[in-house]
Amino acid sequence: MGDLVHWIMETYGFPEGPDPDNPIPNPPSTTAPVQQTAQQASGGLVFKRGHFKDVEISSLTIYDDGIVVDTTSSTADGDLFAEDLLKSAADEFSLPYDPETVRKKMYLSELIVRSDLKLESLNPTLAAFAEKLSSIPVSGQSLSFGVGTVAFWSEPNDAGLHRAVKIERQLGRSLSEHRFYSEAPFQTDAHLGLLEEFEKLVIGA
Repeated sequence: MGDLVHWIMETYGFPEGPDPDNPIPNPPSTTAPVQQTAQQASGGLVFKRGHFKDVEISSLTIYDDGIVVDTTSSTADGDLFAEDLLKSAADEFSLPYDPETVRKKMYLSELIVRSDLKLESLNPTLAAFAEKLSSIPVSGQSLSFGVGTVAFWSEPNDAGLHRAVKIERQLGRSLSEHRFYSEAPFQTDAHLGLLEEFEKLVIGA
């Protein structure tokens, strides 16, 4: 394992990673159970701030039963890195590798976008309620409220976890900036396409 850790850090330029002489997994995640995956609950070997070709790899985490790749670009780039990692490691350490070994891929795409959509236009009662909220002082101040989030949840899986698609105002930004944060359990291209479709549906309504 120590040889593998050293090779990964050297090959992909990770300045931060486990100690090759004592590769101990990070402690289990403290994320709320409803949000964390089984892998996050068990802890793993974490590498940070590497690169693959022209792509920044924010982090790579190796678990007993899988890997998690976080990039600043797209899920497609994450897939290419993961494939290169598995194939190259197999060649380097004379290990058998078969693409069929990868039994499941799970995605989480996070995007920040600009849009002129107004979530209040989904239903006139939302705008009316936001106006009612704005009429009530908060700690002696008058605040302007608007609809901040729209979310779609899947049915829970066997572990009681939901997959969610969220479209919400970006935290810390004025409503007039029209900046939105969105996450979805899809590949990046599909996520972007769905946001464009949602924008057309809302603005056109």
